[in-house]
Amino acid sequence: MKGAGCFYPFLLLMTIMPFKNIAGDFFPATVQGWTLAAAAESYTPQDLYLYIDGASELYISYGFVSLLARKYEKPGQPDIVADVFDMGGAADAFGIFAHSQERPENEIGQDSEYLDGLLRFWKGRYYISLLGSPETAESRAAVMELGRCLAAQITAAGMRPAVLEMLPDAGLLPATIRFFHHPAWQNTYAFISADNILGIGPGCQAVLAKYELGGQRPLALLVRYPDRAAAEKAFAGLGRQFELPAVGSGTVRLQDGKHFAACLAGTAIAAVWNGGGAEGALTLLSAIREKISAFKKKSATEEEDDEKKDHQSP
Repeated sequence: MKGAGCFYPFLLLMTIMPFKNIAGDFFPATVQGWTLAAAAESYTPQDLYLYIDGASELYISYGFVSLLARKYEKPGQPDIVADVFDMGGAADAFGIFAHSQERPENEIGQDSEYLDGLLRFWKGRYYISLLGSPETAESRAAVMELGRCLAAQITAAGMRPAVLEMLPDAGLLPATIRFFHHPAWQNTYAFISADNILGIGPGCQAVLAKYELGGQRPLALLVRYPDRAAAEKAFAGLGRQFELPAVGSGTVRLQDGKHFAACLAGTAIAAVWNGGGAEGALTLLSAIREKISAFKKKSATEEEDDEKKDHQSP
């Protein structure tokens, strides 16, 4: 069976299952003259360090399940290394992609990025990395074609993390979005604490993002918790760390001159760092609160609709 430059020796899979079921015909046998090597490598959280020593903890912090690695070869051209990561769910597949995104687009999969011979993309529960280095014009074309072939094999797209819906659209710089649920990444853009004062962990969804507003680039943090009690505990820890006012909605001026403001809204907390003054910090924080409120109303409406459907079912 042929399709867009890729040749598959077996029937195409209609639905991608865990790697033990996709090792056969998930990978095309040839791509623009590159041939799939016979050897295949697979890794789990216990031995991933053997393959990507120094970076395995990053993947594990995003719920990494397993990795299947294959190689394509063509005489006179660089090998193309294909790494397919099963991240267990769409949110973590997005998260590991976004962790290092610079200029994301949606040409392949749900989001993709190509730079210097490396194509990265995510779709559904999978994060895929294709590397042809040193890059040639031929290897770039083959890498892109292979990416399209693999993306087409994953028939089910995934939902982005729900917490992203709480970010205001105005001024948002999408390439700066960093989604996570492990405290190791809370200090990505600004130092919060060496400890997990926000209680980030399983069941939480956290996101950092930068904005461009009024000539300034404020930073926003949002953390969504499984319940109100967890959110209140985290907000109390944040208040102690930054010495937030006990009442009111003022800001705190930090040692670096930036203004910091935070709020508790339902089962979420939000914080803003702004170097342009207190008003800018409070304005963005207010916009985030509005988005959180809109998200809560939308979620409540969807739950009511689901209940009505359940009652109408025979």
